[in-house]
Amino acid sequence: MKYTDSRIKLFKYYLLFNILFLYSCSNGIDCGLLVKFAVENECIIIVNKLPSSPSPTLDAIGINPTTKKECECSDGGRWWSQYRNEIEIGDTIIKRKGELTFNIHKKNTIISHEWECKGEIYNPDGTIKEVLKKQ
Repeated sequence: MKYTDSRIKLFKYYLLFNILFLYSCSNGIDCGLLVKFAVENECIIIVNKLPSSPSPTLDAIGINPTTKKECECSDGGRWWSQYRNEIEIGDTIIKRKGELTFNIHKKNTIISHEWECKGEIYNPDGTIKEVLKKQ
């Protein structure tokens, strides 16, 4: 059976696609790059509405407590959406630009989550935070 140039080209594309797919499923995450995006995000909002359908991002609508204007917070990096089940109408979400902490202020509780990548907690400058461990 003879292979034509088009079949060989098709096979090369197929092989390239599979290599890229396998690489994307591997642990090839660049935490240094991701931390730069996470540190730039900001959201300060009293939540009035959460999306009814599950989505990979958290899109909250509410009032900015400083400006008293309606606003929307959206997390393109999917960090905040991990804590969707902890957020209720009336809670205040605070994620300040330059910080890597996501805070949910409830009536009598503050829940804080630090940004993690590959199981490590990061500082805003991209370095790994030293965590004290029991000896």
